[in-house]
Formats: sequence, structure tokens, C-alpha cells
Amino acid sequence: MHQCSIGGAGMRYGIWMVAATTAIAAGSHAAAPDAAVAAKDPAADIATLDPVFDCFRMNTAWGFALAGTLIDSHGNIYRYSMRGKGWAPATTQADGVTYLHEADLRAKFALAQRTGSVDAAALAENSALIARAAEGRIERTDTGTRDAGASTCHAYVHDEAQKRYRDIELGSDGGVSDMRDINTAVEARSLLAWLASVGVAR
Repeated sequence: MHQCSIGGAGMRYGIWMVAATTAIAAGSHAAAPDAAVAAKDPAADIATLDPVFDCFRMNTAWGFALAGTLIDSHGNIYRYSMRGKGWAPATTQADGVTYLHEADLRAKFALAQRTGSVDAAALAENSALIARAAEGRIERTDTGTRDAGASTCHAYVHDEAQKRYRDIELGSDGGVSDMRDINTAVEARSLLAWLASVGVAR
């Protein structure tokens, strides 16, 4: 009986060791994907980000605050924000067209996080409206609101040869703002409606 007792204890010990070893191995395999994700540097993607549409809110009434959502040329949706440190890129004008340097524009998205995507066909269809939207005039009116900042949408056209982006204002979205900008082009209004439908504009 004594020998059986020892054998039973040894067997239970052996079973416990197998279970513990299996659990450790399983835990090791489960942790691997998380480690791989953590090791991926999102800055590498942002450094080559190619923005096409961008809707953002900016306020300087109580310190600088910026938050927005963008769509890149692959249809990825990113959300980003920045506080305290102001984003004030230098712009250049040529024949009435505003340009932003690549590095200055991408600095705005330094902390961007991918949150989803839009249909490739819809992106192509709406991107084709940018050229006509760029022909519209911007009409600005005072909303009577104060210290709300601005809530607006833009489209960007990449000029790879000059390492810059053409900045095309589509107008204010539905967010509260001190001033309301209206792009007179019908295509700009169509783009604002589409951006709102995919959760990029307000």
C-alpha cells in the first residue's frame, strides 16, 4: 500500500509537470504575436504616409490643440492628435496655389493610429473630384462663436518632384467653429458629404 501511495504521488507530480510545461509553452506562443506588434515601429509608416483627405479641428484659445482624421492614398483611415506643441508649417504660394512641404505635413501625423479603411473604388471616385474642387473659391463668414477654433477639411495632391503637397481647402465641416469656410465648387460639397459618410468629417 505504501508503494502504491508513492507511485500515485509520483504520477500526480508527473502530470503536474506536463501540465505546467504545456502552459508555459502555450503562454510563450501566445505572447509572440504581441511582441511582434510591439516591435513594429509605426513611425516607419508615417514617414512615407501619403495623405489624400484630412479633416481636423484646431484651437489655440487655451493652448494649442489639434485633432483629426485622414485618409491616405491606399484608403487607410488614421486618427491623430497633438497638444501643447503647435503645428504651424511654412507654406509657399505659386500662382495662387498653396503648397506644404512633405516633411512639414507628415509631422502633423506623427502620432497617427490606423483605425480602418475605405473602399478603393470609392476613394478613386472621390479623388477624381479634387481637381474640380480646387477651382472653387473660399468664402468665409463669421459664425458669431468665439474660442471654438476651426473645423475644416482639406485634400492634398502630391508633387513628388518638388517634395511637396498642394493644399486644397474643401471648406468647414459640421464641427463648431469661429468662422465658416465654404468652397463654392459643387465637387467640394460632394467630397464633404462623402467624408462625413465614412466618419472622417463631422
